[in-house]
This record gives sequence, structure tokens and C-alpha cells, in this order.
Amino acid sequence: MEFSDLNVLQLALLLGAGVAAGFINTLAGGGSLLTIPALLFAGLPSTVANATNRVAVVMQTAVAAGSFRQKGVFVFRESLPMLLPAFIGSVIGALVAAEIDPQVFDIVLGVVLILMLGTLFFKPTAFGPDERPAAWIGIPVFFVIGLYGGFIQAGVGFLLIAGISVLYGFDLVKTNALKVLVVALYSLFALGIFALYGQVLWLHGFVLGLGNVAGALIGVRFAVSRGSGAIRWVIVAAVVLTALKLFGVFG
Repeated sequence: MEFSDLNVLQLALLLGAGVAAGFINTLAGGGSLLTIPALLFAGLPSTVANATNRVAVVMQTAVAAGSFRQKGVFVFRESLPMLLPAFIGSVIGALVAAEIDPQVFDIVLGVVLILMLGTLFFKPTAFGPDERPAAWIGIPVFFVIGLYGGFIQAGVGFLLIAGISVLYGFDLVKTNALKVLVVALYSLFALGIFALYGQVLWLHGFVLGLGNVAGALIGVRFAVSRGSGAIRWVIVAAVVLTALKLFGVFG
């Protein structure tokens, strides 16, 4: 597939999905549960869709991390204990995803997307100051999260929010700042791996990323506090349709 294959309909689909995903990520998270289906319905193979989605992820999280820093929420030091294991895991996950047979990946992606729907309705409860596990527990936890993020990415924000809030007990603002910083840094390296394997369609990813950034800015500007429940069901419908497509139920 060449860059010229991006027609007007695909352009509208990717921009629309990107805006929706960026907006959703400011409310709860799970934007990749919409952008990966959009890339698939735009005609990309699942492995290429998975790789190309990282362009948008890097663009949106870089902008979000910069916005947090501008607002005085700078969390680089706090991110170090989770960043290194997540980075190592993401490199391994991306290498596995780049090497896997596309037909096998179709099935894996379909199953994982369905399983990740559960995270839309999961609200983690943080441990109290005297109940938190030892600091070293975060190493395997964030390694596994990074492994998953490097492999597929969809829904990883929910896993990071759960891990950060439960293990460290940070407030929502700092938790989200940590989430976007960790995702931005490890996704950049994962994107590089997929690019080396020639699986990234840069134009598609850039268009999707523009939508992501615009949607995130809209969400922040309006600071919407209602409607996340309805948005979750839109994501559920999109994921179910995508899984059916990957399983070969329809074309």
C-alpha cells in the first residue's frame, strides 16, 4: 500500500476517528480502541494498522506531556521507576509484533481488543499509605504493561492509570501526566522499531495524529465532565465490529 492510497473517504475517516480518540483520551482513555479500527476499515492490514497507530500516539502524548509541563506538572523524576521497565517491555513487545505472522496477529488483535473492553469499566482503588506494596513490585508490573503497549497499545492508558494510582497513590492530574510521559517516551522507540520493519504508513499516521491532537485540545478546552458513559458504548460497538472483521465474519 502506498501513500497515494489515502483517498478522501479514508482521510475523513482517519481525521474523524483521530478527533474522537483525542477527545475521548481527555475524558477517560482508550482512544486506540477507535483509531486501530479506523485504520483497519481504511484498508490497512492489522500489523500495519498497529504500527501506523503509533505515529498518532507519539504526536498526541508529546503534545499532552508538553501541556502538562507548561501547567507546572513536571513528573520526569517520578516517572523513572516505571519508565525503564516499561521501555524494556515495549521494545520486546514491538519486536514480537513486527515479527508475528499477520494472520496470527489478526486473531490476537481481535481477542485482545475484546478483552480490553473490560478496562473501560474498571475503576482502580489505590492502597492507603501503609498498605502499598514494596517499590520493587512496580518493576514487573510496568514491564508487563510496557510489553503489552509495545505489542498492541490499545487500552494501555487504562493499565498505566491503574498501576500508577494503585501502587503510588498520586492524584488524577499527576497520574495522567505520568501516563502520557511514559507512553510518549516508550512509544517513540516502538515506532522506530516498526519503521525499521517498514510497517508504518506515515501519511495515514500523520493524518490520524492531527485528529488526535485536535480532539485532545477540544477536550481540554471544554473540560467536559459528562457523557463518558455513552462514549464507552461507542467504543464497545467499534471494537466488537472490528473483532468480527478480524475474525473473518465479514469483509
